[in-house]
Amino acid sequence: MSWNDETYLVGEKVKVEGEKTLGVVTRVDLKKGVIFVLHKRMRELPYPFPEAINTGMIKPEVEKK
Repeated sequence: MSWNDETYLVGEKVKVEGEKTLGVVTRVDLKKGVIFVLHKRMRELPYPFPEAINTGMIKPEVEKK
């Protein structure tokens, strides 16, 4: 996997299971296996990466370029 394959989500809108509104991916920490999503009211939450995407907990609103 190249660098672009893991970080194409940064800055993209995502739908998170259990949240009413969309969030924005702020960063992906590959060493710790965490993806951070910024929700409304400046609430940034970590989710396991890539498990959250593979299980459908986080669904990107855009297709991979």
